[in-house]
Order: sequence, then structure tokens, then C-alpha cells
Amino acid sequence: MGDRTFGYSAQVRPFLWVFLVVTPLEILLVELIVPWFWLRAVLLAFGVLSALLLGYQLWMLYKFKHEVDDEHLWLRYAREFEYRIPRHAIDSVTQGMTSWATGKTRSVVDGTLVLEISHSTNVSVRLSTPLEIDLGRRGAHDVTKIEFWTDDPEGMVRALRK
Repeated sequence: MGDRTFGYSAQVRPFLWVFLVVTPLEILLVELIVPWFWLRAVLLAFGVLSALLLGYQLWMLYKFKHEVDDEHLWLRYAREFEYRIPRHAIDSVTQGMTSWATGKTRSVVDGTLVLEISHSTNVSVRLSTPLEIDLGRRGAHDVTKIEFWTDDPEGMVRALRK
């Protein structure tokens, strides 16, 4: 799809890897401590399911990255959402850390689409015209600015300024 891809999960991936490594140890510990077979079987099923879901989440974070091509900026978070921003609608782009406390991966605050990772964004895109953004159950909103996180903010700014 895009010419350049940009990750956004460097802050959260280590935590997911820790849980993925700890899950088999947890399963082993349950096998050694819990005396009832039926309970061990249920906990084993939950442990395996947990490991599979963590692995799937890690894969999605690697697979579905932000992208920049000649016509669009694609902003994603795994398979949770994908926004296609036309490049011709981008007025300016800047790099700078901003802290947010929305408690959501995506939200609209005063006309700004906020796509935060660990309560932070580091790239800001000002739009030349309002763009309608659908937040699913929270409805559609017009935005004139987008703030998001990328692991390579300098590269993202360079790619968008070309």
C-alpha cells in the first residue's frame, strides 16, 4: 500500500513480550500447585488462549503500521482502526511530544484527533480543511488537526513534507 511504513508500538511491545514469556511459566506453576485436574485443565485452556491472543496482538502491531504514500497518510492501530488522510488535505506537520490523558487509543478533543500510545503523541498534522473521522460507537467528528505517535517521528515528518 504505502511507500514508507512507520511503527508505533515500541513502547508497548516489551510489555506484551514479557506477558508472552511469563504465560508458559504461569501454566507450569499452575500444573505444579493446583491439585484438581478439572481446574488445571480450565486454567491451561485460559493460559493457552492468553498466549495465542498476545502473539496475535504482537503480530498485528508489526503488520499494520502507519504508512505514507504519494496520495495518503494511513494511520492505524493493529486492526482496531485505520484512517486514510489525503496528503493534499495536510497543511503542515510538526514533531513534538504531547501528553494526553484521554484513556483511549483514539479520541477527538476540541477538533483534534488524538491517537495516543502510552498517553503520548509525537507528531502533529494540521489539516487545510476539516475531515470527518468516524470513532465507531462514539460517532463521527470533524477534525482540523491530528496528533499521533510513531516510533520514528523525524522520518514521518520528512516523509510527509516531501
